[in-house]
Amino acid sequence: MPIPFAELTGDNPPDTVAWLRLVATGDERGVRGALFQTDREGQPLAFGFSGSSGPESGRQPSANRPAAAGSAVIKALFQAALYSPAAIVAPAEEMPADCDLANLGVKIPFCLVEAGRGDDARPALDWINPPPAVAGPGRQLVAEMMAGDNPLEPLARAGRGLTAAFADQRVQALETLAGLAVTLNLSPLTENPALPRDATESSRVNGASSRHAADIESSPDLARRLWAILAAPGQAGQSGRFDPCRDGAEPRLEWAGQLMPFQQDGVHTLLESQRLLLADDMGLGKTLQAIAAIRILRTQGRSQSCLVVAPAGVLDQWRREIAKWAPELSAIIIRGSAADRSWQWQARRDITLVSYETLRADAGGGPRRPVYGKTWDVVVADEAQRIKNRNDTSEALKGLPRARSWALTGTPIENHEEELASILEFVDHNGGGPPRRYYPGPALLTRHRELQLRRRKGDVLADLPEKQVTKLPIPLKSRQQKSYDTAEQEGIVYLKSLGNEVRIAHVLELITRLKQICNADPKTGESGKLEDIRERIEQLTAQGHKALVFSQYTNEVSGVAMAANYLRGFNPLSITGDMPQEERTAVIDRFKTRPEHQALLLSLRAGGLGLNLQEASYVFHLDRWWNPALERQAEDRSHRMGQTVKVNVIKYSCTGTIEERIDAILEGKQELFDQLIDDVSLDLSARLNRAELLGLFGLGDAG
Repeated sequence: MPIPFAELTGDNPPDTVAWLRLVATGDERGVRGALFQTDREGQPLAFGFSGSSGPESGRQPSANRPAAAGSAVIKALFQAALYSPAAIVAPAEEMPADCDLANLGVKIPFCLVEAGRGDDARPALDWINPPPAVAGPGRQLVAEMMAGDNPLEPLARAGRGLTAAFADQRVQALETLAGLAVTLNLSPLTENPALPRDATESSRVNGASSRHAADIESSPDLARRLWAILAAPGQAGQSGRFDPCRDGAEPRLEWAGQLMPFQQDGVHTLLESQRLLLADDMGLGKTLQAIAAIRILRTQGRSQSCLVVAPAGVLDQWRREIAKWAPELSAIIIRGSAADRSWQWQARRDITLVSYETLRADAGGGPRRPVYGKTWDVVVADEAQRIKNRNDTSEALKGLPRARSWALTGTPIENHEEELASILEFVDHNGGGPPRRYYPGPALLTRHRELQLRRRKGDVLADLPEKQVTKLPIPLKSRQQKSYDTAEQEGIVYLKSLGNEVRIAHVLELITRLKQICNADPKTGESGKLEDIRERIEQLTAQGHKALVFSQYTNEVSGVAMAANYLRGFNPLSITGDMPQEERTAVIDRFKTRPEHQALLLSLRAGGLGLNLQEASYVFHLDRWWNPALERQAEDRSHRMGQTVKVNVIKYSCTGTIEERIDAILEGKQELFDQLIDDVSLDLSARLNRAELLGLFGLGDAG
């Protein structure tokens, strides 16, 4: 029975060409096909896809199964087509040898093409029954198109569209249904790529009776994604929309917002790089750039699997950003019990998210573990300073089979060059071989320069409001002073009594005790710092501002819990490292959306990574940390893109105390840090030697 193309629509656009692709499934037991219908200029009109999953369970595949499956898919595509084309074009090598194309019942000129040999050779054409008249419109149209510079380019687009269609979860759910054939009308999108979200695209769905068929038919998301893949090269885009390829060779995508020029540069660099250390300054959108690059790779069919490894506290934020910037991509977070994680690793998702700790646990036991069960197209290490040490965590990451390695961190060095070496061992993967090994020296620094892309805020964000940092010396309250003097005198006596047995740990213990007293008197709760913070917050909240307060301590005597109680009049919220991730997320949402919460108190390590808190314009450091990079990471939760007002940062130190002496050392060391690497900070608690630590208390090196 002839396939009635002409009966499918009464008003067929002129000069329509159908481009047919037929590809075997990975197990070679089934066939997938696409029918891409375009106008004379190659603009998308409709895209149909169909699949035959192979023999049913318990049946042996017959010798002619591929041919039968191919014929069934072709018929399903033709019957679901929206337009009656002037000609059909298909690659000769994709047609099953035993498939009787001449007897398919197609009454439209059908042309098989083979790519020409040599630079100047034109494609070879083989016309199938019925052969068109020499002067017929179908033959003339195909001949005209074959004379172009890249005549088979629409077939390449059809192949990318086929890959993208069957990557959709709803399509995967339908693939096993007999007679699946879906055709989406893309012509409204071609006429206006910026259609609003509620725009409707007509479609034809044959042979699929489940509820998923209705999802495909009614949802514009798949049609939009396919249009982005299938649009003709060089098609004019809309202003304010990011073009992923500057030369116009690929279609445009719609984005949730405009990417800044330096971010576009970063996305292009990621797309072009199998190995990259993206070391942009904190707050410049490294996560956004990575997601945009992942989305483009997925849209172009260059990536089927992506693993993002990040601190547990930012996994939900990654998923939210994916939903915003790549809404058509599916994502799953690996967490829960071992049994849950086992099936999660096997789930077919565009992006898999996992914490460093979970990766380490699930990689234990060697290459048979599910984490090593595939070769990832992209592996992203977020906050890559987490692999600065060579340990089980970093080795688990470096051992992942992968095609691309991207590391994201604003501080590739915190202490010494060995940390940079460890990060580069992940970035500079060895193509499936054993991980490379780097060591401090010229070779490491040369490779670092080759693999790192770094931009600083001051260089790329001319319109970002300034960040004003104020160091505020403040006297201890009277009872604080008494407690401090007593603790320092007793501590020095104890250190002297140890003689040659004194250790750095003894000194650090005394420093911690004194720093905590500088925050608040352990007996009375008096606090000169918090008294000043309270007065300032009273003034700034009256003007509509919010504040962040950071401390390296969390306890109820001198840390976050104590400060929250002291500032309870401002309905403060708190985030600390022992808080479950779900609770942290809820706290952040409340701080962002509810005006009555005027202050957010955070422990330095828990709140210094991965948070976007532009709602706050004042940042208070209740106490100073050895590592200035950690402090800057914390305050840049507020001073980042999206901030519209000046950010005021106030760093407290109590006069005449250990805090002043530590601050002097930090100042003296910073110049050396800047000479080592741009914007790097070293962890002084690990770098200060014995003499420097003892010198804080006027003690010589006793041994």
